[in-house]
Amino acid sequence: MSQSIPKEADAFFLQGNNDAGVLLVHGYTGSPAEMRLLGNYLNEKGGYTVLGVRLAGHGTTVEELEQTVWQDWYKAVDEGVKELHKICDHIYVAGQSMGSLLAIKAAAEHPVEKVALLATPIYLKDKRVPFVKILRFFIRRIHTGQQTYDVPREYMQGYPEMPTKPIPSLLELIKLCKEDYLKKITAPTLIVQGEADHTVNPKSANYIYENLSNVPKQQKKILWLPKSRHVVTLGEEREKVFDACLEFFTKDLEETS
Repeated sequence: MSQSIPKEADAFFLQGNNDAGVLLVHGYTGSPAEMRLLGNYLNEKGGYTVLGVRLAGHGTTVEELEQTVWQDWYKAVDEGVKELHKICDHIYVAGQSMGSLLAIKAAAEHPVEKVALLATPIYLKDKRVPFVKILRFFIRRIHTGQQTYDVPREYMQGYPEMPTKPIPSLLELIKLCKEDYLKKITAPTLIVQGEADHTVNPKSANYIYENLSNVPKQQKKILWLPKSRHVVTLGEEREKVFDACLEFFTKDLEETS
């Protein structure tokens, strides 16, 4: 049975004052709340219209998330891009963690003009990952706890448990990004990676950079964050992330308008 969605964990929309829109996509077991500070910053400092989508199974219950696959998660992203296109001339996408994988697919399939990929899980650090197809029958959920960041509690609305049932689907999405979607992206790309990330192997950032084969070198960049853990939108270097995204998107707006 579905439960009501807390306001902080639901999708959000911020009307801007220019002709560009930014779609923000949260990570696995997270919620739009983890993207809200970035969204507020882009809206207030850059005048962007911002849509923070809520992916299927998130912001409700872990039981609901257990019944989803990546195609379900992508639906909100696909619909979000189309909604922004109705009201904005320029569309940019930014994703955090698994949300970056969905952003990669969106940038490969839609006329997205710029994409920011934050802590993208091309390579995961957990040594159990290769065995998850078997382990999920024995370990239904992994207790992760809610990682704490120096932000108000309202911005940390993720699940304290990670269901293992959808992880094979997540791994399938990673494989598709590596083998297909990355090569189809032509939009300028900002890659952000924390060096203290305990979830994603930082070599993921280098892999993405090297495999954006249709993006010219001068239009792709890696921003390394020496102190940052996984959720870079909430971490202690978040202002660096916000500034980098604002500069990246604004430069593009000036060049394309």
